[in-house]
Formats: sequence, C-alpha cells, structure tokens
Amino acid sequence: MPRPGKSSYSDQKPPYSYISLTAMAIQHSAEKMLPLSDIYKFIMERFPYYREHTQRWQNSLRHNLSFNDCFIKIPRRPDQPGKGSFWALHPDCGDMFENGSFLRRRKRFKVLRADHPHLQAGSTKGAPGTGPGGHVHPHHAHHPHHHHHAAAHHHHHHHHPPPPPPPPHMVHYFHQQPPPAPQPPPPLASQPPQQPPPQPPQQSHPGKMQEAAAVAAAAAAAAAAA
Repeated sequence: MPRPGKSSYSDQKPPYSYISLTAMAIQHSAEKMLPLSDIYKFIMERFPYYREHTQRWQNSLRHNLSFNDCFIKIPRRPDQPGKGSFWALHPDCGDMFENGSFLRRRKRFKVLRADHPHLQAGSTKGAPGTGPGGHVHPHHAHHPHHHHHAAAHHHHHHHHPPPPPPPPHMVHYFHQQPPPAPQPPPPLASQPPQQPPPQPPQQSHPGKMQEAAAVAAAAAAAAAAA
C-alpha cells in the first residue's frame, strides 16, 4: 500500500478524497484508530496544502466521517487519557480501495443494517468475536440456531383450532322462539276521558196518569166526609 512522504506534495492539493485521507491516517496509527484531532494532525503534517483554511476542509472531513459506513466511532475507555471518541475502519471494508491504492476506490461501502443490527461501536479491543476496535464481526454474531427458534416460534403461534359450533338445543331455541305480541300504545294524556252517550228521557203513558188522578180525588173526598 503506497504511503506518501512528507515532501510528496508541497503546496499542491493532493489527489485524495476525504475518505482516503481519513483511512490513510487511521491505517498509519499503531492502534488502527485515532481521535478526530489526530486525524487532522496527520493530514496537515503529510500535506502542507491542508495547513490553510483548516475550518473549511475539517468540517467537510467530519461530515464524511459521520455519513460513511466504512468508519466506526469507538467510545474512549475511562482508563484512556484525552477527550473525544476514536474513529476506526469497519472490519469488512478492507477491499474498499482497489489494489490497496488510496487513489482508486471501488465503490461506496454500505452496511446492511437490517441484516446486521448488532454492529455497533464497542469500547473493548480484542474481545472474543470482535474485529478491530472492539466491534462485533458479523460472522461471529449470527448463528443458524437463532433462526431455527424464531421460525419454530412463528409456526407455533399461527395454528389455532376453529371454535366449536353451538349445541343443537340452543340453535332450536333461538330459531323456534316466537316474537312477542305487540302492545297497544298508551292513551295520550292530552285527550279527555270518553263519556257514555246520554239516555233519552222516558215517556209516561196517559192511562196511568188518569188512574193516579182518580185515586188522588177519591182519597180527598173520603177525607172531607170524615
């Protein structure tokens, strides 16, 4: 892998992208990881062009660090001096540069987060099943045993027996029960109660009236004679 010297590019802008410059600085470190300040320092020492207008290109480089999956942010351990996190290369991006040249990058490195959600930055270097910088390697984290249990669990929860039908006597009861008879509506409160029709007056007979008059006259005559 070519390693440009300090006097390779005087004041000219080097033909390297920010991703290439960052990867170059990380790979030149002993721990294969550097804080952001040391990445800036390496670039300015190797390429005098970047000793000016530092704020402009450092902002662009920091943006590339945050939005490219080939770089991993590693928290600093409590026993490590200094401030800020470390940056390292993803363990699966070794073939990102064609023939090991920082001038030619094959394609943008992407991590399939849906397939490897466990790939996160670690804080312990050299732990079992980890890559450079203490990161979990996808080959160590996946196991077919987990997929078998997940498939069995999924299969178990999707087979439910249908509910039993109701008893025959219940069906007969619901189908043979006659509907209730309609009730007459109550009388309205505003209507007056109905009165019976008046009876016609009884007519007296003439014969009976004459007989009564004769009886009364006889009684009067007897009283006078006495």
